[in-house]
Amino acid sequence: MKKLNIYFVLIALITIGFCSCNKSIEAYVDSPQVYFFERATDLNKTRITNKSYSFLLVPPAIVKDTVKIKVKTMGFPKDYDRVVRGKIIQEGSTAIEGSNFDFINGIVKAGQVEGFLYVLVYRTADIKTKTVQLNLSIAETADFKPGVIEDNFFTVLWSDNLVKPGNWDGGLGLVNFFGAYSTAKYRFIIDILGVTDFVLQASARVPLAPGEYSFAMMTDLKNRMKEALVIYNNTHTTPLTDENGLLVSFPN
Repeated sequence: MKKLNIYFVLIALITIGFCSCNKSIEAYVDSPQVYFFERATDLNKTRITNKSYSFLLVPPAIVKDTVKIKVKTMGFPKDYDRVVRGKIIQEGSTAIEGSNFDFINGIVKAGQVEGFLYVLVYRTADIKTKTVQLNLSIAETADFKPGVIEDNFFTVLWSDNLVKPGNWDGGLGLVNFFGAYSTAKYRFIIDILGVTDFVLQASARVPLAPGEYSFAMMTDLKNRMKEALVIYNNTHTTPLTDENGLLVSFPN
């Protein structure tokens, strides 16, 4: 009899545990969320929080263009396309919605967990002499709520002039090869090299992706710029000077 009682107690405990598990599973509700997922190619996948765009580098007939910002979802993939949109953060933004830019529907395609948020930027008269800045976060839509807090902020800068590349400064930035930024220097670099976007290889342990530049390649470009600067200064009455009145130079 004692063994029989123990048997029934064990059965009861197993039944209670099984029911509890079922209740836990049934209680879960998928709550799709989305966050910015721009990342560098280094081993740590360093977060990228800004992008820049210049209309000066495209034909005059182009009066608007779309800036794409990568996003990633939380929750299960769906079997239909889902909409993601941005919203302006007024603090720090100088761009005016409806004048300098508009948000349009971005898409996370069916079966995918990554997609793009879109910002439509305009070639307005005011950006010929200045750079405008848009600070944005992710808006709630019928498909998504904002996700990771630290990945819910992004900055887009654009102009109808040259815009300082987002990867110029910092420990792994272009500053290590080209020195302090100036518009005159950047224009000179573009004129000599014919390149506007220098995507740096973040780690020698990560293979070069298409369009990336290694340390050795950037060192070669730096040396080419130093040689070009010597030629320019020797063939012009006035040495190359930037918009701040400083002589253009490159690091040793």
